[in-house]
Amino acid sequence: MKKIMSVIFVAALLFACNSEEKKAESAATDSKTEAGKAPVELIMDSSLVASTKAAFTAFENKDIEGYTANLADNVMFRWSGGDSLVGKQAVKDYYTGRFNIIDNIKYSNHIFLPIMSNESPNGGVTASGKWMLTWFQTNVKYKNGKSIVFWAHNAQHYNDAGKIDVFAQYIDRHPIMEASKDLVK
Repeated sequence: MKKIMSVIFVAALLFACNSEEKKAESAATDSKTEAGKAPVELIMDSSLVASTKAAFTAFENKDIEGYTANLADNVMFRWSGGDSLVGKQAVKDYYTGRFNIIDNIKYSNHIFLPIMSNESPNGGVTASGKWMLTWFQTNVKYKNGKSIVFWAHNAQHYNDAGKIDVFAQYIDRHPIMEASKDLVK
């Protein structure tokens, strides 16, 4: 029995060593074929940060023109819950209505991450190009006296003209709807 176990152990050891050599050879070959090709994502300079900060400030001031200034006319505005708005005017109309029920709103604890995606990670479903990723805390007080605090994350894609054509916002809208349900008719 000891001899059989020894043979199995030695065979497993030899197999493991052989696999490691093949992995090393494969990694060396992969890096050679990737040489000279740009990385899939790059962290960009901070050129998109100023306009993103300006949009946050405009929103806090209920300035709909300032908030939507950098949106493309055909922007697709999506929330994580699956609902969406299509077009700059639809975004303006929606937030004009929301500003009517918001007493004040403040953003804080921002994190800004501008990236360049050199290729779509999913075959073109998600656009390649310039993206601004932001994380932030939101403090909202509604005209009914209710206040909520929550974290949100935005992902904004910029078209060739430098305008936002995809705006995805990841939030839990349930507390927002609960806090404002008696204000919305």
